[in-house]
Amino acid sequence: MNEKNIESLKARMVTLGFEPAVESCIRCNACFMVSSFELSMPKRIGNDRYHFSVHVERNEKEMYDARYYAAVLRKEIIVPAGLLSLDLSMGAIDWGIIADGKFRVMDISAASILKVADVLQQLNLLGPDADLLKFKYWSGTSLESSIEHLAVLKSEWEIAERFYLFDDGQVISFADAIRYLNSKWMEKQFVVKRKLLVKRERTDKTSAGAPVGKLLTKNPRRNSRRVDKT
Repeated sequence: MNEKNIESLKARMVTLGFEPAVESCIRCNACFMVSSFELSMPKRIGNDRYHFSVHVERNEKEMYDARYYAAVLRKEIIVPAGLLSLDLSMGAIDWGIIADGKFRVMDISAASILKVADVLQQLNLLGPDADLLKFKYWSGTSLESSIEHLAVLKSEWEIAERFYLFDDGQVISFADAIRYLNSKWMEKQFVVKRKLLVKRERTDKTSAGAPVGKLLTKNPRRNSRRVDKT
């Protein structure tokens, strides 16, 4: 391993927002001489969750450098009142361990698994409404693929952006990305509220008897053929 390259990449990652301990992740990937790898960092601020994933590539000089990173903001998921009891039950389960337990031997008690089975049965009875709870607790685990409307839920509760890294010394840090994502989220909510307002106004006009969405017709008198006086 090129020690100078390792230190340089570590310094860049720390500038972005990683802890110095990221060095061990860099070394573990570099020792296998892979062509590329990802360095990930989750972050939580209040009830909002962020995830940063830096893409690192090896160039023709066998040196590793970061090319870009993806930043994702997930807002706090608001669960309907009717699902709060099941929400609490799901929150008491470590779904990451349960997901791993499907593929490797782990020390999980039978009683704990029975509780999971009971929750899963309740989810099955909910039908499509269960997807919101699955999305809240299963995202980021191998269980995520079983969420039927995953793309729709992500578009509703998440916002993502890719930031490219250049060699001009200017760095868009994770803190910068957080501010940007929050600004984009507020802009998105403004657009949603505006659309809802327009829809409500149209509904009100329709209920009042005003024609909405129809083409205006010309005055029939103007369409009648003119009769010349003789």
